[in-house]
Amino acid sequence: MKNLLFLILFLFFFQTSYCDVVPENTHYYGKCVKIINIDEFPDYSFIGYIKQVSGDHSTESYIINSKDCIHKGYKFNMFYIVATKKSYLLNKNLDTINWLEDKNVLKANISIGSEGGYTDNDDPMSFLEEQYKIVKLTKTRIILYKCKELFEYSNGEPFSVKEYAYEEQSKSDVYPFKNDDRVIEIYPNSKVFHFLLALLVTIFIETLVLFLLFKTKYKKLNITNKLLLITGFITSFSTLPYVWFVFPAFITSRFPYIAFSECFAIIVESVIIYKLLKVDYKKALLVSIICNVISFSIGLLINWNSVYDIILNFINS
Repeated sequence: MKNLLFLILFLFFFQTSYCDVVPENTHYYGKCVKIINIDEFPDYSFIGYIKQVSGDHSTESYIINSKDCIHKGYKFNMFYIVATKKSYLLNKNLDTINWLEDKNVLKANISIGSEGGYTDNDDPMSFLEEQYKIVKLTKTRIILYKCKELFEYSNGEPFSVKEYAYEEQSKSDVYPFKNDDRVIEIYPNSKVFHFLLALLVTIFIETLVLFLLFKTKYKKLNITNKLLLITGFITSFSTLPYVWFVFPAFITSRFPYIAFSECFAIIVESVIIYKLLKVDYKKALLVSIICNVISFSIGLLINWNSVYDIILNFINS
């Protein structure tokens, strides 16, 4: 019994997902991003500017060249691509320049993600190289576009190439807001897509559990279908964004991250259930625990291949 309990705790804290439910049958692929025609602008230096979102919120700046991959460190760090004339950088320390406020600095028209991602196990892709080109420099912007993708595969297939043509942007696309430093994300962010998918699945599962509990065990409370549906939506919307985008910025170790996230979800959702459904708090807490345990368990089942490997390693150890 003790070994079984230890195994359950082991799976809980070392499961591969970072949310309640994640897409099944996926694997990680590496990624390299390059701007390949920097040498065509010899009078300018192109800078990668990183703002850390955790710890002391320190910054880092480095020169971007055509040969090396762009990097931003921790995946949730803020990252900006900027440029300025080389003459302006003479006798200056890169880390002392306010890249977002300095009027001598040009900012990229798009944001570029440099971290890898996850793809279906049916897709043998193991590595992706994205290549960007500088179209032109305006008075305030670096006009970039993705010109090519190179795919490497783990099954022995030769690498493949996908090319893109540049499409002229309207002025409103390049300058979305007057006096605003925000940038346009032209290419879909896979993390946001996975988050939305996880959110929809989590809402479905936890709302279904609410209906099952309050239409069977707690049927005498006469909670309406509309109120149960609203509660299911609000509970997931109130917790999952924090679990995906806020906590990882401050808790980088997996063990405390998962423990804190699950406790946070249970407590916050129990308060919402208590307030909206007007039930006893102990009952609300129990319902919240059941909802989160079930959604978490389904997440483990969806990622069964990874869980199975963990079990085998545990048995053989």
